[in-house]
Amino acid sequence: MNTSRRSFLRRSAGALALAPIVPVGRLALADPASRPAGSGRPQEAWVARARAEIPASTESLYFQTGGIGPAPNAVIDHVQERLAFQNRSPAEPRISDEMARIEPDLRAQLARVFGAATEEVALTHSTSEGISIVAWSLNWEPGDEVVISNTEHPANVVPWYVLRDRFGIAIREIDLSPGTGLIDEIRDQLSNRTRMVSISHVSRNNGRTLRTDESAELGDLLRSRGVRYHLDGAQGPGCVATDFRALGCDGYSTCGHKWLLGPKGTGALFVRREILDDVQLSWAGSHSHATMDYEGAYTLLPSAARYEFGTRALADFAGFAHAVEWMEDIGLERIEERVQSLVDHAIEVVDATEGLGVSSPRARPDRSGVFVVQLPDGCDATQLYNDLREDDGILASPVREERDFRLSIHFFNTREEIDAAVAAVSDRCT
Repeated sequence: MNTSRRSFLRRSAGALALAPIVPVGRLALADPASRPAGSGRPQEAWVARARAEIPASTESLYFQTGGIGPAPNAVIDHVQERLAFQNRSPAEPRISDEMARIEPDLRAQLARVFGAATEEVALTHSTSEGISIVAWSLNWEPGDEVVISNTEHPANVVPWYVLRDRFGIAIREIDLSPGTGLIDEIRDQLSNRTRMVSISHVSRNNGRTLRTDESAELGDLLRSRGVRYHLDGAQGPGCVATDFRALGCDGYSTCGHKWLLGPKGTGALFVRREILDDVQLSWAGSHSHATMDYEGAYTLLPSAARYEFGTRALADFAGFAHAVEWMEDIGLERIEERVQSLVDHAIEVVDATEGLGVSSPRARPDRSGVFVVQLPDGCDATQLYNDLREDDGILASPVREERDFRLSIHFFNTREEIDAAVAAVSDRCT
């Protein structure tokens, strides 16, 4: 089994490497009738050409996008070019002025693509940074409550532990396992001491996606009670349709390095402009302000850019913008539809494999590219992760539940890769 899987990897990488590389803007226009030589199943040309631009997609069976996404060559090249350009003379006006346009242009781009106003976008370095900005934006009192779920990443758990230990807040947890009711779960936990609800748009543990209309209903409920509503969107943009305003939340934290395939150390926080003054700064510095003097007076920027400060890694943010453009050129809806089609296939394969089950939601409105396989009793998910990585070149991940094993399925993955990954899991666990 190990030898055949390694052979599959070599054949897959070799065949797809033959696909001609075209400028990214033409990916969406590529003739879908053309196929790479040697593939067992017809492969859409736009997928093959995109794979040829993502080295990790042909170096291994890459199902780790939910942890850290592989960037296309064009994105890394753009970062390197901008860094080299800046380094020619960082303080020279012609260079510094051009680099200074990167951040406002990126804010406007993210606003347009993900349903926000430009003044609602702050550029961060990670989802975790955005979560912490929101978590520390309230004046917490002992006994105040935050509601989270049982499917959160540590980034949306540890900040609340710290606030609990520092200010005496209470943490309440809802059940967002597949099939539970979001609104009912939240209602059961709300009290007159609830200050914030912070949950995942897409769960990294089970792949459950909050329906947009359901999230908007929750937003209305929470606003009527004066409760802040924040979404951890690390697994959202690039994986599922994401519209900040339509989701109805007050704040949305995300990153560039997962499903958007951007550089590491890039992210964004969206904050409703109506509450910018209520989302108080957790920390501040140079560039957070619009005006200041040395007598104690200052005013903050009138936009979410007030949450940014200090010297920034502008070349990385330029790469973030290029990654979003790269995805847009292919077509975000096209990408999302292919992800869903691949998940359809993954469900069929797991259902047909004795001893394995599906832990993530099955219905399209509730599911995402975060696909979770339930392992049989006695199969250790962490050991499986290590064995597949070291012996078979299959990169996947254990998650919170002991018998759950995550395959993050992005558009560049193939049905053959899913077949091989599920077969390898079955081979080791059943």
